[in-house]
Amino acid sequence: MGSEEEDVGKHRIHLRPVTLLNVAPVTLHLLPCEVRVNRPAPVGRFFTPAIRQGPDGLEVSFRGRSLRGEEVEVPPGLVGYVMVTEEKGEVSIGKQDFSEGSDNDERKQELVEPPEALERDFDRFIGASASFSRFTLWGLETIPGPDAKVRAALTWPSLAAAIHAQVPED
Repeated sequence: MGSEEEDVGKHRIHLRPVTLLNVAPVTLHLLPCEVRVNRPAPVGRFFTPAIRQGPDGLEVSFRGRSLRGEEVEVPPGLVGYVMVTEEKGEVSIGKQDFSEGSDNDERKQELVEPPEALERDFDRFIGASASFSRFTLWGLETIPGPDAKVRAALTWPSLAAAIHAQVPED
């Protein structure tokens, strides 16, 4: 077994549904690289102003490399969310508001997770920190083609609906 396989643990992921309500929209860029930093970055200050419209789409330079991109819309009826993992012991994301008289009491009741036995090192919690309806898809030197994995993922909802649709009887 390789060292990478040994580091992979199994976890149960729990969504904090209340975090999906009223999240602020953000501008997203899907880059063709891995950025090994997990903290806010001044994207709006440095990266976004450098984007220009070229003859074949959007163009920008990132760390000396030429990127080409285009805007991609999330499929109709769907919303994209930026999800964050709570750190161990953190409870601030998605705390339930159980105060009476709230306008969304009925909706919040639907979003309450069923109580389960939680295991400290096995269970993880995620919540939405932002939402998006479109993002910029970037490719190295060329615009990502129709075979890009993200495009396949975005076509899945309509394909799944067609597969599971009722077939009329003749």
